[in-house]
Amino acid sequence: MPAPDVSERPADPQCPACQGTLTYVTTEVSSGSFRPQAAAMPQIAVHFYDCPACRTCWKLGHQLLPDPIRQILRDTGA
Repeated sequence: MPAPDVSERPADPQCPACQGTLTYVTTEVSSGSFRPQAAAMPQIAVHFYDCPACRTCWKLGHQLLPDPIRQILRDTGA
């Protein structure tokens, strides 16, 4: 199975919380699973965004979802 093309990320979407334009941060290719057999699962491109207006972190794989782990890491400077 070929790796997903990360160059084809969608245009910066709107923030569901405040309707501001999200700013692209990075893309990771992942199955989204933490289990040992994750390498055998389909790989998808997960695009990460920040909202400069409400300072919320988001991730977009199949749908736009909050990213609380990245939010915590960013806010604590870890």
